[in-house]
Amino acid sequence: MTRVLLDGRKARDFGIGRYVLGLLHALARRGEFELSAVVLPGDAGLLPAGVASLVSGAGHYTFGELVAVRNAIRKAAPDLFHAPHYVVPLFPPRATVVTIHDLMHLQRAEHASLAKRTYAASMLRRAVGLAARIVTVSEATRRDLVAFDPRAEAKTVVIPNGVDERFRPDIPTAERDRVRRAHRLEGPYVLFLGNDKPHKNLEGLLDAFVPVTWSNEELRLVLAGGSPEGTFARRVWIAERKLSGRVLDLGIVPDADVPALIGEARALVQPSFTEGFGLPVLEAQAVGTPVGCSDRGGLREAAGDAALYFDPTRPPAIAAALQELLHDEGLRARLREGGLKRTGAFTWDRVAERTSALYREVVAG
Repeated sequence: MTRVLLDGRKARDFGIGRYVLGLLHALARRGEFELSAVVLPGDAGLLPAGVASLVSGAGHYTFGELVAVRNAIRKAAPDLFHAPHYVVPLFPPRATVVTIHDLMHLQRAEHASLAKRTYAASMLRRAVGLAARIVTVSEATRRDLVAFDPRAEAKTVVIPNGVDERFRPDIPTAERDRVRRAHRLEGPYVLFLGNDKPHKNLEGLLDAFVPVTWSNEELRLVLAGGSPEGTFARRVWIAERKLSGRVLDLGIVPDADVPALIGEARALVQPSFTEGFGLPVLEAQAVGTPVGCSDRGGLREAAGDAALYFDPTRPPAIAAALQELLHDEGLRARLREGGLKRTGAFTWDRVAERTSALYREVVAG
């Protein structure tokens, strides 16, 4: 049986973590490979049954991680190594697959310091040179990568992300009520689901929400996914716009609560300046919640024709889209129906099927 080692040290991350665990669970269900994963201390329990763990405490984006993952490769002796982001260890095997989700550090000047941008550019070029094949999660990311390094063109295949089966329209009422009670959610709300990174455009969303409150007295904006370190900044932004009491900041929420949290929202809004893919929009579509999102990056590929799009640089455009999502029942019904149909094609089993075919191709040489 072919031995596959995946770098799973980002299993708890908001975005790449979903990819790592979704793919590993689906690969384990297929039973085609002997699977193992490099994980951080304490994370072995996140792995599905049948996936062996190799523990490494090396920090991210350090020289030490390049050595530590190389040591794990030596110990596991895999037939294929899969790096689920652009950091590839020293002397990787010939059969190395790399997944690149976005080129955020190079596209958004406010996203990283000069040192981080230089590091990202160096590691991306290195990944392109060392990988036998490259996976991008959207055509938008593939185009960005090829523009950055033309060597990627012949190596890259687009395999979109999947949606976990927990995201479905028939979430039990008891579960919805439990999540409302747990997070003190009263009345209607619009949901923002994302981290604190600048490209998420949370300040633009808050600017847009101010006029929305004028004609929607009970409506609140719920923020979920922000880090504890960013709590003070978010409070300042909310207070500056006199939105205290109208915005509920939940911070990081338990993963088990996310489907019902999305399902109870009147709409999910993703105002990002760019995204490599945008998994929350598909998760919202899968539970039947209308989506309003930016028209940038991979979001159009993720949401298709089942979302209301807006220019993320213009808060009035975001506000107008929110008003439509809240009050146009015909639009809401069309988006719900279109979203439920669309998400059936985005499953982790489908991702694993296509990734397995890629593994076979790479191992065969």
